[in-house]
Amino acid sequence: MTISLGLLIFIGGIIGGIISSIAGGASIVSYPVLLLSGVQPIFANITNHGALIFDYAGAIASSKRELKGRWSQAGFYAACSTIGAIMGTYLLLAFPAKVFERVVPILLLVSGVLFIFGKKKPAHQPATRKELPKTLVAIIMILMGCYTGYFGGANGVIVLAAFQYMTNNDFLVNNAIKNVICGCGNLVAFIIFIFRSKVYWTQGIILAIGMLIGGYLGPMLLRHVSVKAVRLIVGSLAFIQAIYFFITAY
Repeated sequence: MTISLGLLIFIGGIIGGIISSIAGGASIVSYPVLLLSGVQPIFANITNHGALIFDYAGAIASSKRELKGRWSQAGFYAACSTIGAIMGTYLLLAFPAKVFERVVPILLLVSGVLFIFGKKKPAHQPATRKELPKTLVAIIMILMGCYTGYFGGANGVIVLAAFQYMTNNDFLVNNAIKNVICGCGNLVAFIIFIFRSKVYWTQGIILAIGMLIGGYLGPMLLRHVSVKAVRLIVGSLAFIQAIYFFITAY
C-alpha cells in the first residue's frame, strides 16, 4: 500500500469519525475508502466494524460531561443492543445482506424526516414525556443491535431518531448514549468476525487511528452548535446517506 493511499484512509477515518460521533454514518466515508484500497465489499464492511470501535471509544472519552449520571441508562441500552448485535452478526455470516440493503435508504429517509420535523423541546425545559416501558425499550434496542451486527449502515442516525421518542434526554446526552450503544455493538460483532471471517488489518489500523481522532473531536464540536443547527446537520446527513445507500443498493 502506498503512502498516499494510507494518508487517504487516515483522513477518511478522521472525517468519518467526526460524522459518526455527532450523528452516525461514518460508512459513507470509510467504506468507499476501504474499497479504493482494494478491500472486497464484505471484508470492507467487517474491517470497518473494527475501526468504528475506536471512533466510539474516542467519542465516549470526549463525552464524560454528557454521560455523568447516565451510565445506568446507557448500560441497559448497550446490554440489550449487544444481544441484538450478536444475533445480527450471525445472520450476516449466514445470509447475504443484499435484501436488507434495499431497506436502508428508506429507513434513513424516515429517520431524517423524524429528526428534522420531530418533537422539539426547548433547551433546559424539564422533561415531561412519560418513559416507555422497559420491556418495550429492551425489544427496540435488541432490534437496533441486530441491525448493527447485520448491516450497520448509518445506525447512529436511526438510533438518534428513535431516542427522540424513547427518552427525555437532550440531544447531547442522547448522542453520547448512542456512542456507547454503537461502540458495544461493534465491539462484539468485530470479535465474532475475527474468528469467523477475514479482517484487513493494515487498512483497518490506519482507519482506526483516524477514527479515534475524529470520534474525540465530534462531541467537542457539538457543544458549540445550536440545537436547530444540529437537527439540520443530522437530518441532512441522513438524506445524503440515504442517497448514497440507494445508489449502492440499486
